[in-house]
Amino acid sequence: MTINDLQAFIMVYDLRHISNAAVELHLSQSELSKRVRAMEAELNLQLIDTTNKRRLKITPAGETFYHHAHKLIADYETMMHDLAPNRATKLTNLTIGSVPISGQYNIAKKIAEFDDQHPATNFKLVEDEGDQIIAQLLAGRIQAAIVRDTQTRQLQPTDFQKQPLLSDELMIILPAKHPLAQQPLISIQALAKQRIATLPPGSGVYEPINGLFHQQGVIPHFFFQSTHIETLLGVLGNQNVTFLFKQSVLPFMNDRFVMRSLAVPFISELNFVYPQRSGNQLLTDLIDYLSLRAAAKEN
Repeated sequence: MTINDLQAFIMVYDLRHISNAAVELHLSQSELSKRVRAMEAELNLQLIDTTNKRRLKITPAGETFYHHAHKLIADYETMMHDLAPNRATKLTNLTIGSVPISGQYNIAKKIAEFDDQHPATNFKLVEDEGDQIIAQLLAGRIQAAIVRDTQTRQLQPTDFQKQPLLSDELMIILPAKHPLAQQPLISIQALAKQRIATLPPGSGVYEPINGLFHQQGVIPHFFFQSTHIETLLGVLGNQNVTFLFKQSVLPFMNDRFVMRSLAVPFISELNFVYPQRSGNQLLTDLIDYLSLRAAAKEN
């Protein structure tokens, strides 16, 4: 089996659905099913139970395999990151696409500082929705991207390096007078009848909300979409909520709103992504500068 096979199984595990996983991976359903069967044959173990065609089950062996698959991919990406500085740095122009969070996470400022320290390279940062950033990366119109891990599922580990910069928690934002505001933790089931204002598909927020609800057999009631956090907060009422990542919403919070964690917290990583064999010292230095480790050193 290959690294990409492991990634395919992780997608099936996360979505609990062969067809949906195949769409995310840009594979046919038959090709993905063939890959899973080949892995099961190699391991001489059943990883998934497809008796229920609408929602497959992961076997105990599949649970164990899932955790090792994650570790193997992480080790592979660490190896490729550590090898990258051995490649000559030839970039004179570096365009980085980012989801619109560079202000909240202090990323724009750090890239500007890094740019000042590297006069031989021209840096450019452009913001757009995650699906558009990924499309530009795949087309080669940008050299790197800063996106959420939920937006990089279709990128094969052997083609793209995905280096974590920081982690953030998906929070429920509701009016202070909302009936659920008194609960320190809120379950998905408790939100079943709530109307949800959300960032649009491709934002890296819409997708995990959908996944979390469907994992509980609940259909989310989306009633409003906007690309602006201020607008989402403005439409909240006593039966409305929104989901946003903690660090991205903090600058907009006031005493009219509260944020609560999910009963089972959902943590997402912001990733720096670039073509796997394009890695070099400049890119790894930039990643280290943007990461929390660099921030900790500064403090």
